Amino acid sequence: MAGDFVLDCISESNRYRANEARSAPLESYAADSARIDAQANKPHQHFTSANGGGVSIAENEFLNAAAFSTLTNQAAIQTAISLFYSEGPGGGHFENMMGYANLGCGIYRTATAITVVQDFR
Repeated sequence: MAGDFVLDCISESNRYRANEARSAPLESYAADSARIDAQANKPHQHFTSANGGGVSIAENEFLNAAAFSTLTNQAAIQTAISLFYSEGPGGGHFENMMGYANLGCGIYRTATAITVVQDFR
């Protein structure tokens, strides 16, 4: 099931970017980051403490957005990626999305919150 949402995240990301390389190692790392950071309620904790785990060199994160019953995972993904992109050139999230060829997404959801992570190389 999580795989479907990862594919949604990859597809939505690639609507904005020409670089379309999907990376299984980055997806695994992003899934761990989403879970660890959501549970700690601290953005980029996993990425920072593991120095990208030898896999990722940049990360975007939409941490613990309120997950009310009508918020779909797809809507959270679309919102996160739109916000990252809307920073425009010079914005860190935008530059990450547009500057790296390889992408992995991770999603972690509880009854009350959803976290979306993009990891890049």
